[in-house]
Amino acid sequence: MKYGELPRGLPEVGLPQFDWDLAKALVPSAFAVAVLAGVESLLSAVVADNMAQTHERHKPDRELFGQGMANIVASVTGGIPATAAIARTGAGVQNGATSRLSGVVHSIFVFLCTLALASLVGHIPLTVLAGILLVTAYRIADVKGLRRIMRGAPRSELFVLALTVGLTVFLDLTYAILAGVVISIIIVLRQLTSHATALQMKPDELGLIRQVSPGLAAMILSRPDIAFYNAQGILSFHSSSALERVLLEDEPRPLILRMKDVTYIDISGLMALEHIVAERKRKGHRVVLTAVQPKVMMAIRKYGILSQLGWSNVFRSTADAIMSLPLPTPPVAEGVIPTPPAPAS
Repeated sequence: MKYGELPRGLPEVGLPQFDWDLAKALVPSAFAVAVLAGVESLLSAVVADNMAQTHERHKPDRELFGQGMANIVASVTGGIPATAAIARTGAGVQNGATSRLSGVVHSIFVFLCTLALASLVGHIPLTVLAGILLVTAYRIADVKGLRRIMRGAPRSELFVLALTVGLTVFLDLTYAILAGVVISIIIVLRQLTSHATALQMKPDELGLIRQVSPGLAAMILSRPDIAFYNAQGILSFHSSSALERVLLEDEPRPLILRMKDVTYIDISGLMALEHIVAERKRKGHRVVLTAVQPKVMMAIRKYGILSQLGWSNVFRSTADAIMSLPLPTPPVAEGVIPTPPAPAS
């Protein structure tokens, strides 16, 4: 069985005729091909980084930009969607390739072989090509790294690894990449939903508040009249309901929400935060935000939460927020008439 004869001439250059109905029908397939091509190219770049054993790493934006430009040119010449090839990239790195020039030389070499040896390529058996790919794949494989992964990776990651390997062998690399990406996203979402979005800052069994410095911990412990919570991670659709459930407890205390560890907030998180502020204000409980990251602050301001909350309830540090809250008035014992203050002299 042979690979088949390659074309001997140069492709014709021309713009394809645009068909709106055909374009609409091809949009889902084009989107899937674009995603898979991007993932495969980035995967090839990661493999090359690991094989090169240098401090330099690829730049994903440039990788995808170059791939997009190549596919635009390929469409004009009648080509099919192209991606970075793990086998050829690995072979180049194994043979000492260190720069982008290796890709240029490789493409020129393939081009010249196509023009000069097209008739001979048609006589190469597929078994020979398969043997070359097996040797290249074995040289690319990081056996030591795979052993470390098998020993120390979580079970969920090992499941993704086994699934992608199985799909690659029995189906195709494209299906393996798609399945691996989808299942990895599901695992990440599951991990995100399992972590607490807001934790109450209270001492542990050793009497320490580990989220903050010892000085701030002492200030927090000195004000039991205030509810202290530390928000963390990403406030998104996966965590907004948990945030509301924790912070809408009916406590007759002002709330200080420390947001230093919140790196991103989306519309679901903004809606949850707005509802928390509105409900606690309706019950007469003050809400104070502290240490808000600049990007998160911009989102809160644009959504209108700051106008509802008031700038007087936003502080750079939790210590400033604590000092701004008045101490509670001590209760008066029953039957005791409070002594009026002495007149000023």
